[in-house]
Amino acid sequence: MKQIALFFFFFVYLTANAVEGTKEKIQRYKPFIDSLSSVYGIPAKLIIAVGICESGFGQSKQSIKQNNYFGLRGKYSKKSKSSYTHFARPEDSIIAFCEVLASKKYYPNLKGDPDSMKWTRAMAKARYAANANRWISLMKKSFVRID
Repeated sequence: MKQIALFFFFFVYLTANAVEGTKEKIQRYKPFIDSLSSVYGIPAKLIIAVGICESGFGQSKQSIKQNNYFGLRGKYSKKSKSSYTHFARPEDSIIAFCEVLASKKYYPNLKGDPDSMKWTRAMAKARYAANANRWISLMKKSFVRID
């Protein structure tokens, strides 16, 4: 029984720390994301939700190692033994994610539309959004104030 209680306490502690780290990074990059949202016409809420789903917004080992908050792939690198793109800084991965969306067929019709649900549906229809339901859940929750 003690082992179960200890495991539960440890799990809750780690989860709380991960959530705090995610909130901290979102708050740190929020002004930058807002500026990209204005430039690209992509809802900030969507950018953040995808980042959370893909890496806990910079909390996964992969994202920490490669500054890749969105699971963006490139060519396989023997040096890093990964096909995930390495970025010099997290901001570069946020820009790259916006560039990926800007290259999609649905982008011209959605650019400037603040409805993140329309974006999610379009991404799911184009088979970009394997985690669309999770994104929607995150956007509906008040995980952190992002508007």
